[in-house]
Amino acid sequence: MDHPVIAHIDLEALHHNLREIKAAVPKSNILAMVKCDAYGHGAVEVAKSLELETTAFGVMFLKEALQLADAGIKKPIVILTGFFDAEELSIIDKFGFECVIHNFAQIEILENAKLSRPLRVWFKIDTGMHRLGFQLYQVQEAYQRLMQNKMVEKPLRLMTHFSDADNIKNNKTAKQIACFEEVVVDLEGEWCMANSSAILSWPKSHVHWVRPGIALYGASPFGDKNGLELNLKPVMTLSSRIITIHDLEKGATIGYGSTFCCPEKMQVGTVSIGYGDGYPRNTKSGAPILVNGIRTQLVGRVAMDMIGVDLRPIPDAKIGAAVILWGRGLPVEAIAASAGEYQYELFCRLTRRVRYQFYQRSIDIGI
Repeated sequence: MDHPVIAHIDLEALHHNLREIKAAVPKSNILAMVKCDAYGHGAVEVAKSLELETTAFGVMFLKEALQLADAGIKKPIVILTGFFDAEELSIIDKFGFECVIHNFAQIEILENAKLSRPLRVWFKIDTGMHRLGFQLYQVQEAYQRLMQNKMVEKPLRLMTHFSDADNIKNNKTAKQIACFEEVVVDLEGEWCMANSSAILSWPKSHVHWVRPGIALYGASPFGDKNGLELNLKPVMTLSSRIITIHDLEKGATIGYGSTFCCPEKMQVGTVSIGYGDGYPRNTKSGAPILVNGIRTQLVGRVAMDMIGVDLRPIPDAKIGAAVILWGRGLPVEAIAASAGEYQYELFCRLTRRVRYQFYQRSIDIGI
């Protein structure tokens, strides 16, 4: 039997989510985030599906940009970390990629470069994230050096990144917006501020460009809401199957560490999935699972290849019964909460032994 763990990717749901984002920011260009293999959803397939509906794509590293270019993606590709040396810049020039510039070392490389065409630069300003970007006192010098460089396309695009946009009760985002507006007021160029959480909760950040990430894939960037509550649809449904069923007596224990003790006589199914597939190891007993579309719970500790599932709500379940771990009918946020992790991590953690199936329409996928 083939390994039954499948990540079903619903591209129609992806388009639905993009439409919701566009409705929130009707005047903004879309820089769609497909870094980290499109948050674990398959960067090439996602980019191909969205290419006609988005303005540009964002990746983290040159290798990711090359993957999209090799797949035939024609829309602009923006490398969020820019380049690390002259060799990378030469490859970027060859393929016509765009770059975020965030430190003086990159400016020095540019000043010594001979390129075939001017480089499209996204000029990053640190307004409070303190990760990448020019400090406020560095902005004028860095900006002027880029503007004086003939190898840089004019005007620049001006960007920043929010640290707390997912917390609408925290006014730091408002302060970052005000800081950005103040520092760029006399600088020429289009602006880019909003990530998914800002798109959905900070209208003042909706400027020339926005860069949706997690919301594209149907999950919430907020800790107190799931994607469905934001009118988003899950793009990934992770499924597997029951591979055996045990009739256990009251007091029987399940799995490593005997962490679950049967409170009564009950059936327990063994599902072919574990942390070797990317299902989080620290997910607790009681985490929700769907079997044949009926909600039940995880029992026992997650192992590398298997988990246990309570079959009391599904007494007619058979070996081979369909199991949904997250996605359609079961928000990923519920599993993330049980595991004490973030939905971003669950998507990005899936391993190579998980099979991917892509669907152009939201069809009955047999689970």
